[in-house]
Amino acid sequence: MKKLPLIGLTILSFFVGFSVNATEVVCVDGNELIKDSQYAQQLKQEIEVKKQQIIAKYRQEAQKLIEQLQKLQKELSSGLLSPEAKKQKQEEYIKLQQKLQFLQIQAQQEVQKYISQQLRKLDKLTKAALKVLAKVKGFDMVADCNNLLYYSANVDITKDVARVIDQMVQKNKWGEE
Repeated sequence: MKKLPLIGLTILSFFVGFSVNATEVVCVDGNELIKDSQYAQQLKQEIEVKKQQIIAKYRQEAQKLIEQLQKLQKELSSGLLSPEAKKQKQEEYIKLQQKLQFLQIQAQQEVQKYISQQLRKLDKLTKAALKVLAKVKGFDMVADCNNLLYYSANVDITKDVARVIDQMVQKNKWGEE
C-alpha cells in the first residue's frame, strides 16, 4: 500500500514539473508564407521566368531533333530504301529519339536544380527569421501548421515570419552569399 502514494506523488510531480517547463510551440503555414512574403512572391516570379528560359533553350534543340525525326520518318515510309539503308535509317531514328528523350530529361533536371537552389535560399532565410522571432517571442519549437490536427490561431506566426523575412531581405541581414 505504501507504493501507491509514492507512484501518485511521482506522477503528480511530473505533471507539475512539466507545466513549469512547458515547451511553447508555434506553427508556420508554408503555403501562406509564400503568399504573405513579398520576397517569396518575387522568388516565385524569378523561378517562373528562369523556368521559361530553360524550356525555351531546350525547345529550340528539341525542335531540330523533331524535324530530323520527321524527315527520317518520311524516308522510312517512302518504300524507296534498300533493306540495308532502311536498317541504317531505323537505327538513326532510334538514336534521335533517345537524344530527344535525354534532352527532355536534361531540361527537367535543370529546372528542378534551379528551383531547389531558390527554395534553399528561402528555407535558410525562413530559419533565420524564426531564430529572430524565437528570441523576441520566446517560443521553443516550430511546426508546420498543415501537419497539425488542431491549433489555435494564436500559435500561427506565418504573417510574422513573412514580415521578418521581408525586413531581413530589405536590410540584407541574413547572411546570403
